[in-house]
Amino acid sequence: MGKTADHRTYQRIPFTQKVKVVALGRVVAYSMAINIGLGGVLLSAAPLAVGSQCRLTIPVPDGEGIKRILTEGTVVRSDAGGTAVQFAKALESDSFAYLFRESSRISFGSILSGYQAYFRVSRNQNLADCERLLGVSKRTFRTSFYISFFSCISLAVLSVWLLRNSIPAAPNWVKVVFSFCYGAVWLTIIQPAVDLTVFRILRHRHPATS
Repeated sequence: MGKTADHRTYQRIPFTQKVKVVALGRVVAYSMAINIGLGGVLLSAAPLAVGSQCRLTIPVPDGEGIKRILTEGTVVRSDAGGTAVQFAKALESDSFAYLFRESSRISFGSILSGYQAYFRVSRNQNLADCERLLGVSKRTFRTSFYISFFSCISLAVLSVWLLRNSIPAAPNWVKVVFSFCYGAVWLTIIQPAVDLTVFRILRHRHPATS
């Protein structure tokens, strides 16, 4: 992971799989990973103090089953933000390339998990866990959110205006209900999909380092 949280030297990628953590000859945790890099992995939690040595089994699902990466490391940080383990030896570039390729499908290949992370962050006034869950900074999230919000509003209004002559006559209450449903689709499905796509592109073009 780099020697400190603020001085990372390796690229990191979002990675959400349960990692087996072994210390002192016994399994101490099956901890969910948050992100991983050539130099280390950030786990959601593990009962290990800073300086603890451990062995990790990292599962990487592929089309034919589960591939496991075995490595050793040292806990360099353990706080509310997670447990950071620095690998004793950096992962081989081939292993990381494979992991990067597979994680693209794992992390955001799941539409449901992507939406859950998006709404969890957007509900929080301070955008807590934005970088951990979505892999982008708070500034990037806000910028993308406002651009897509106003763009979606404009496109929603424009599409109605262009199709105004083909919209059948209906009672006012039907129009009101339709308007709410129409707006809800744009704001809860289309806009998040746009934002999540932008986040994924940004992560691949400007990956954080770890």
